[in-house]
Amino acid sequence: MTNISIWGDSVMRGVVYDDDACRYIFLQNSCIPETAKNFDIRYINNSKFGMTAPKALEKMKKTLDENDFKPDFALIELGGNDCDFDWKEVALNPDVDHEPNTPVDEYEKTIKQMVITLREKGIEPVLTNLHPIDPVKYLDWITKDGLSKEAILKWLKDIFKIYRFQELYSLTINKISAQLNVRLIDIRKAFLKAGNLMELLCKDGIHPNEKGHEIMADCLTEYISDYKREVMQGTI
Repeated sequence: MTNISIWGDSVMRGVVYDDDACRYIFLQNSCIPETAKNFDIRYINNSKFGMTAPKALEKMKKTLDENDFKPDFALIELGGNDCDFDWKEVALNPDVDHEPNTPVDEYEKTIKQMVITLREKGIEPVLTNLHPIDPVKYLDWITKDGLSKEAILKWLKDIFKIYRFQELYSLTINKISAQLNVRLIDIRKAFLKAGNLMELLCKDGIHPNEKGHEIMADCLTEYISDYKREVMQGTI
């Protein structure tokens, strides 16, 4: 049996927006349990709604020191909350600079520290980059309760800045993977290859819906299958 710990945000936790209930719920057949069904895997999912890289690093260090569970691998999926902004502050002050929740340089440093921390404990880290988002739907979502869309657009100057800025954090994961020789699961590529992004995301434009989780489960399953095949062939 392979032991895996998962460090992510609401995406890996399986949070989706339920249009009928008009609230966020946990998807029972989300990507992690669906992937685990196909393999002899035991996992602990430390992912949490709103999790950022610095918060995850702090929790990881504490968990590794206190928990008897020793995973073989640790899957890291973080960045969606790190690259986000305090949109209320942006709307109130569109003429000044605003920093994301975790500036990209701090984000890169933190993810690298997570990799180092895991390796020091004899755990192999595995990174995932970020699935693409829909900036139009997301702007509609964050302004649905009264924030000024005009003010936010004034600050953005270009609505697709939301997409490109999130992509910057995803590219940072790719960079870290290459620099530190860390395994990478290319979830972003799987989404882009799948076709119509609108069909894979919830109403908020950021959380994958059930179809999106199917894409992620297929991507994770393919990666693990390829890894197991490499092990059997003795190429790693």
